[in-house]
Amino acid sequence: MNEKENYIACPYCKEWTDIRRVTNICHTCNNSKLVRDPREVLCNNCGGTMCPIGTMNEIHPHGLHKAKVTGGFNSYHLFDMTRYTFSLCEKCLRELFNKFIIPPELNEFDVFDDSVGQTEPWYQDQKNYEYRIWCDDGGHHQAYLNKKCNEVKDCPNDATWTVLLNSDYSENCCCDIHKEKYNTAYPSSYKLVKFIPHTLKAFL
Repeated sequence: MNEKENYIACPYCKEWTDIRRVTNICHTCNNSKLVRDPREVLCNNCGGTMCPIGTMNEIHPHGLHKAKVTGGFNSYHLFDMTRYTFSLCEKCLRELFNKFIIPPELNEFDVFDDSVGQTEPWYQDQKNYEYRIWCDDGGHHQAYLNKKCNEVKDCPNDATWTVLLNSDYSENCCCDIHKEKYNTAYPSSYKLVKFIPHTLKAFL
């Protein structure tokens, strides 16, 4: 970590007038007008930034930020009366979770509701994550160009359906097996039509 912390203008209140600041408090910087440079908020494990640079939330660390753990009276691996402070970014956390013998328990929650509900198991969460990475790496688009189903990662089946989203033709396409998802997902915003390859989209 850097010995000297650098700061930048708070993006949420830097345009506020002094008069507005008298009656309003910016909960991001507490009216100091400055926030820690997000490029310097680093993960202890990989050394990369914990903030999503280039997004509207780039000043907010994502992951386990400044976590603290203290050794107990009979601790062996951590010393008694010693506090360890560390940060782990989301990517490192996921890599750590995948090493667990007992997978983490997943629960969904609503910021407006304190109730907690059970969600999908870890293996399905990891499968969804791998699909996200596959899409970002171009797999989703390439499958569409290859006339293959891209509803799941590396589906070997030919695409038989194109997903029409809010009246717009998309690159989302699926086979007969994976079209089942659309039987319960927002029927007012989508429609399945016979597969339309990219060579024909320009004529629609």
